[in-house]
Amino acid sequence: MPTKIKVHEEGRDDEYGTLRKKIDVVKTPPFETPTKCIKKLEDPIPTSAYINEVTKKINLQTIESFQEGKVLPRNLRKRFIDNKLNLTIFDLMFNSVPSYEITKALSNYWYVCSENTLVLPTVKSAMLKENNKWSLKRITACVAFFESLIDIAETINYKPFIGTIPLLPPKFSKPFVKLYLDKGFNAFAIDVGARDLINHVADLRAILLEINPVFPLNEVFIYACNMGIPRFTTDRARADDFLSLFAYIDAFGNIFKSRGGAPRPDLRNIKPQPPKAKQFLRTELNYQLLHTNQNFTSYNQREQIKETNFVRELIGIERMQKYLERKKGVDETAFKHLNYVMEKVKIK
Repeated sequence: MPTKIKVHEEGRDDEYGTLRKKIDVVKTPPFETPTKCIKKLEDPIPTSAYINEVTKKINLQTIESFQEGKVLPRNLRKRFIDNKLNLTIFDLMFNSVPSYEITKALSNYWYVCSENTLVLPTVKSAMLKENNKWSLKRITACVAFFESLIDIAETINYKPFIGTIPLLPPKFSKPFVKLYLDKGFNAFAIDVGARDLINHVADLRAILLEINPVFPLNEVFIYACNMGIPRFTTDRARADDFLSLFAYIDAFGNIFKSRGGAPRPDLRNIKPQPPKAKQFLRTELNYQLLHTNQNFTSYNQREQIKETNFVRELIGIERMQKYLERKKGVDETAFKHLNYVMEKVKIK
């Protein structure tokens, strides 16, 4: 029987969904949330970065190579960082649910590539759609596929599971949540699908409302990944990924997948645009658009770690409303949508 992640509440903000928790995963040093995850961060690694994302795209060729001994788990495990919670996340490139034989091979590969947790994979939207629309039939098949992955792993597993939930309209996310709750999971990964979370907060609220009656949100661990940002207005865009910390997200990660879409022939002759980069501004909770080929990935992660640590220390000392009001990037839309979460999602 796999273990569970131990979660203990140590403080909260009464106005926004911001909780300080102590998270204890077997064979991993305990840490506190809210926190920012790192991914391929250049040295030196901050001691206050507690979660390391190790992502890999998986297709049928990957599984075949694993079975033939051509792909070795140690190549992926080299990216683990000592004394961190290393989350191995498979990003499946399948357009449909694979056969049971492939599922067994995938489950074995998933298990040996994971350190102290088993994070259910992320999937392409094509696996969940039919005729370019969300399909309950396809989602039911995907949930059954996930259940097989879990059941196979459970025969040898002691590691706690983290159930991955695609951020979809409630009708379509509910089967994923039900599977994990029925299995007794108390840790969840929300795959936002490279969309801006604040403008899709109704879908997040529906997921939280499903979890909360079974496992109160102060007793679970919630991680989110692939969070995009709204369109830039002139040279600024709201940092929706960071703002997830005020909607019951304990740890927010990085983007490792892009939004889908067929190639557009009408854009072939468009003049190439100058290179663009986005820089996180702690003082505003904004991203600044810069016309440069400079890469700000490591810089942004470090700045977000610093600001997340600052927020964590404020919990129980200063109201989050006051903190957010000082940030220029937190507009009326953000306040409205964050309040929308808090109107219904209440914990004891």
